[in-house]
Amino acid sequence: MPLPVPILLALLAAAPAPAPPGRSPAAQPAPPAAPPTLRAALVGTPADSLAPVLRRVEMQARGGEAAEAALELGRFHFARGEYRQAAGAFARAAARLDPARKPEARYWQGLSALAVGDAAAARAALDEVARGGATRADDAALGVALAWEMSGRPDRALDALQGLIARGGGGEATPAALERIASLAERLGRGDDARRARERLRREWPASIEAARVGPVAPAAAPASAPRPSGPVAVHLGVFADDARARLLAERARRAGFGGVTVLARGEGGARLHVVRLGVFPSEAEARAAGQRAADSLGIHYRLERSP
Repeated sequence: MPLPVPILLALLAAAPAPAPPGRSPAAQPAPPAAPPTLRAALVGTPADSLAPVLRRVEMQARGGEAAEAALELGRFHFARGEYRQAAGAFARAAARLDPARKPEARYWQGLSALAVGDAAAARAALDEVARGGATRADDAALGVALAWEMSGRPDRALDALQGLIARGGGGEATPAALERIASLAERLGRGDDARRARERLRREWPASIEAARVGPVAPAAAPASAPRPSGPVAVHLGVFADDARARLLAERARRAGFGGVTVLARGEGGARLHVVRLGVFPSEAEARAAGQRAADSLGIHYRLERSP
């Protein structure tokens, strides 16, 4: 379940690697060059060569420069879907950053741990951020709840989310928190809690994607005089403004056995959305059956869309 307001990460465009500086074919090996500054590495290195350059800066630079290099390396790995490497880089950054910057690294370390299914590590990192009152505290609390779900403890996940809402937190994370409360409460047989969460979501955040997803599970049947059109039907598991949340849901689905999940980007700029698609099926009946299997397994709502 990715979160609503983290920094959007973009993949760097690939380009040919430059020739190593300070050496020609006939020359004797030169002494090792000084590591580039972090700024020079980010501006002057093509994407396919960036990871080792950032690692070199991290290992050879001093103080804050090394910590910031580790943070950028973590972001680079995360954007490429290399979550295990990202978690390691963010952990190294967190160990070296000053206290004001440490929550940023711990937050992304927690998201990376969620992506690889390490619920305990995710919970430790994100709970630290949530309790510290940093800018990302509310988003981190959502991540803590997801980590409890991964651990097979929906009751603890629900407690964490209800605590977030009760203490007046949530902010932009509130719609996602209310949607998860509704879903978890339903699974735990707490129908009144589920109903109240849905009502509040529709009342206070009527234009949100989450409010649209908590509508009736089964749409009203079409009149007999207006049969449904035939043709391929796509199943969507979620639509997010933040690609990190989309990636996390897709990773959860793959780990649950839904190997065909993809993340599609739609729109541009501030209107850009990231759609988690389960797949495209030959008929609505097959699509609905697949969507329901995913919903039962992941504790989410699905939507159908006619595919061209």
